[in-house]
Amino acid sequence: MNDSGRPNQNQGPQAGHLRRYSLWLAALWTLLLAASFLQVYQQQKEEVLIIGLAEARAALSKDLLYHNWAEGYGGVYVPVTGSNTPNPFLLNNDERDITTPSGRSLTLITPTDMLQQVFEIAKTQPELSQGHITSLNPARPETVPDQWEASALQAFRQGVPEVSELQVFNGQPYMRLIRPIMSQNICLECHYPSLSNGAIQGAISVSVPIAQVKKAMKATLRSNALGHSLFLVLGLGGIAFAAKNLRRKAATLEQSELRFRSTFEQAPIGIAHMAPDGRLIRVNQRFCEIVGCPSDKMFHRTIQEITHPDDLDAFQDHFRLLLQGAIPFYSAEQRYRRPDGSSVWTILTLSLVHSAQGVPSYLIGVIEDITERQKLEEQLHQSQKMESIGALAGGIAHDFNNILTVIIGNAALMQMHVNRDHPMMTNLQQLLDASERAAGLTRGLLAFSRKHAITLVPVDLNSVVQNIKKLLLMVIGERHELIISTYPEKLTVFADAGQLEQVLMNLAVNARDAVAEDGRITIRIGSEKLDAEVAAVAGILPGSYATIDFSDNGSGIAKENLKRIFEPFFTTKTQGKGTGLGLSIVYGIVRQHNGYIKVYSESGYGTTFKIYMPLTSAAQQDVEETAQLFPRGTETILVAEDDENVRKIVVEILETYGYQTIVAIAGDDAVVKFQQYQDRIALVFLDVIMPRKNGWQVYDEIQQIRPGTRVLFTSGYTDEVIRKEHILIEKAEILTKPVPPSLLLTKLREILDS
Repeated sequence: MNDSGRPNQNQGPQAGHLRRYSLWLAALWTLLLAASFLQVYQQQKEEVLIIGLAEARAALSKDLLYHNWAEGYGGVYVPVTGSNTPNPFLLNNDERDITTPSGRSLTLITPTDMLQQVFEIAKTQPELSQGHITSLNPARPETVPDQWEASALQAFRQGVPEVSELQVFNGQPYMRLIRPIMSQNICLECHYPSLSNGAIQGAISVSVPIAQVKKAMKATLRSNALGHSLFLVLGLGGIAFAAKNLRRKAATLEQSELRFRSTFEQAPIGIAHMAPDGRLIRVNQRFCEIVGCPSDKMFHRTIQEITHPDDLDAFQDHFRLLLQGAIPFYSAEQRYRRPDGSSVWTILTLSLVHSAQGVPSYLIGVIEDITERQKLEEQLHQSQKMESIGALAGGIAHDFNNILTVIIGNAALMQMHVNRDHPMMTNLQQLLDASERAAGLTRGLLAFSRKHAITLVPVDLNSVVQNIKKLLLMVIGERHELIISTYPEKLTVFADAGQLEQVLMNLAVNARDAVAEDGRITIRIGSEKLDAEVAAVAGILPGSYATIDFSDNGSGIAKENLKRIFEPFFTTKTQGKGTGLGLSIVYGIVRQHNGYIKVYSESGYGTTFKIYMPLTSAAQQDVEETAQLFPRGTETILVAEDDENVRKIVVEILETYGYQTIVAIAGDDAVVKFQQYQDRIALVFLDVIMPRKNGWQVYDEIQQIRPGTRVLFTSGYTDEVIRKEHILIEKAEILTKPVPPSLLLTKLREILDS
């Protein structure tokens, strides 16, 4: 395109072809007109000769007619003058000389002499035709033939009736014509007694001037030349004008074709033209990329060959309906098979193009790759499924955590009142361990559905790993070897032990699926110090870290999958054997603990996950040690809990350690009790979800009655439900059920003393 936005006529192969064709056409037109003019010129030359010859024949015919007339009478009598003396060749003719009654002397002259005298007179007027009489046996000089006449006489003897030729005399063109003179009996009486009747005795010639004819013809030729020139100019102008328009149209067409070609080739969707039998006749690059086949191989295939077998019947049916004109177009989700055996999901839109005669010419297929969308939809379905699991888990957690609170509370109270050496102490500890494991299962279920907020407390990493060893052996199975190498020193980290167990469980499941029978899985606990440079790469703070190396000698992870290994829903396992959530949950838990995880793997050489957890100097307290140190108190606590069993165990624990309690069984009851005993109540222990008024509403009314009242929340519901109900306020203290007595008493004392 030029600066004005119009097509550039001097660009493109079509414009170049048209320019060459225009030059050839102009040359051909010029040659045709030149040939026409030459033909006209030749015709006019011939016309000059024809006209000259016609005039010469007319003149000669007249002279011969006159000659023959005179010859028929034997001659003509003319007065005797100086130029008309008696003919000596007629001396034997008694009637050669006569005298008229008036006394005039007349002499007989022959027809030849008569014409000769006429020809002599004509010589004085060159614009008239000139004549000459010649003889085979000239007796006088004036009848001697010139060279051309002598040649003609020879031709007459061979039977030629006449001879003509265009000659120039004194710069003027003449048409010369000569015919023979035949002897007659009347002439033979006096002349040429040796000749027979009808024999050639001589010839008569005429020379007709044709200068005027040529002049007229030249004028006509000039007119023809002018006409031809005009036609030449008009023709060349027309050719130039037509060529310019054609070049402009060709350039426009070429630009249109270029735009179409660019749009076709650079379209972000796949486009294919196919014959009515399904043969691919034109495809763009995107189509080849989607179906995974090079363009040079596409033209040897049909659309049916690359269609997934499960979609082929429906496609064939609609293909036939299109060709029959039963439907205007066809659009559907359709799969194609790639050469590597994989499938690609697309949205196909197929339409039919008819020829000018109305018959099916070809079909246009447009496909859009929706494989990623299909994956997202599957992920959405999986997410909705997980959402349902989470909702179910939240409902179960509330009741189950209330039950566990009662079990743990009663077991802990019994343990506090029994001597360490008592045989029941072991049973009570097993009951507490089982309850804690049950609580861990609930937390794991909530963590799996992403509905549990972690509670970070100082824990020994070695202990966490050792405590879950039995469970890991159950997950891995007896066919595989589990090796655990702990650190010789205590490694204390801020962590949620249940969540760390979830991390180890997920890694164990992955390792179990990766190793062959008799495979080996190794867990090694260690310690490292990260400098600022290394920590910056990992996105964590520099300092001392506890490490967990979780290794297996399985099949390893392909290099192209390593970057996506922690993506939600990404899995390399076969369908039905993996959700794609295990490692993403691991990654999320590690990041929630302010840690870092990285993976080393190579196909065929196993996999190692390395986890970094920041070390802390905070002391970890064992349950048995802290049982003796539980803080006591004398304050009055308002306990608002709708579950009777939980309410009873909380009241018993508090009263066992010196606290006074006031009990409320619902939200509105808690407000009433607080109004009655507000001067005595030091802290309100509130269940978050209660009938008639929830914990937040109770808290709000209590703060209006006595601002600054200390409150400790507790709930068996998930944190998500609590936040959804707008109950968890900023800086509010909350204990998630099941609540061990140790944690309850410690947190209670902490709030009262703050």
